[in-house]
Amino acid sequence: MNAVLNDEDDIEAAGRLVSYGFRPRLRPARDPDYAALIRRYCEDPYFEQVVHHYVAGLKVRIVGITGRAGAVLAPLPGSVFETKLEAYARVFRPAQHKETERVLHGIVHLATAALGFPRPADLVDDSYVGRVSIKEVDRVVQDVCKELDSRASAIGENGDPPQDEPKLERVWRLYARRPDATETRDDRVAPHTNEALISRVVKYLVEEGMLTPYSEEGEESDRVFRTTSRYQLQVRELAALELFKELTRIMDGPPAGGGGLSRRPDSSPLLGAD
Repeated sequence: MNAVLNDEDDIEAAGRLVSYGFRPRLRPARDPDYAALIRRYCEDPYFEQVVHHYVAGLKVRIVGITGRAGAVLAPLPGSVFETKLEAYARVFRPAQHKETERVLHGIVHLATAALGFPRPADLVDDSYVGRVSIKEVDRVVQDVCKELDSRASAIGENGDPPQDEPKLERVWRLYARRPDATETRDDRVAPHTNEALISRVVKYLVEEGMLTPYSEEGEESDRVFRTTSRYQLQVRELAALELFKELTRIMDGPPAGGGGLSRRPDSSPLLGAD
């Protein structure tokens, strides 16, 4: 085994596979070398071990490697590839209201993931392709805000939620205070609106290979995006977080005012693959 692990060709091949993983929009189906390396990883236990040793040295964790998703990697703390929350926030939020914007971006990421994979079965069905749009994400967030307000009213709450209430109950109110959509004089969406915030999150997910445009026509808020296998692997891990669980419980449960909270009008998957 040591001879295999020290084989220069295997190490070089492992490096190529990892380098493909850092090109999130590249799909194995579009690159024969990438596809061959993934097959080798899935079929050859020795090569699999080489790849795991390689990423360990880079302080990178393998989320999953499949023929559909490609090599999905996650930097560990201290890795040179780590993207800190502060760096992400500097790109996608204005200089003022730093903490608020950072929390709101996390909220929109959670809502987008829950909308893209509305049922637990969607996360284990490798053929599933979900869809999201900026309008749908905003609708989900607004509906949850209303539900949380109804819960607060039901217990006679008049001010801000106390510190011992669920964290999600406190942070969603930040979103409810923002304007939905406002255009500037040159017909662009104003940056301090919900539509602009969601657009920035969706753009980031497209750049990271998590979503792909399904509809190019219409206004920005009307565009539809498909989920990818890469995103599915990431959301499987996200689903274990308590905030995600709390959000999905609210979305699944009947609101205080009755009627039910729908994640989207039609939760059937779109046809097509990555």
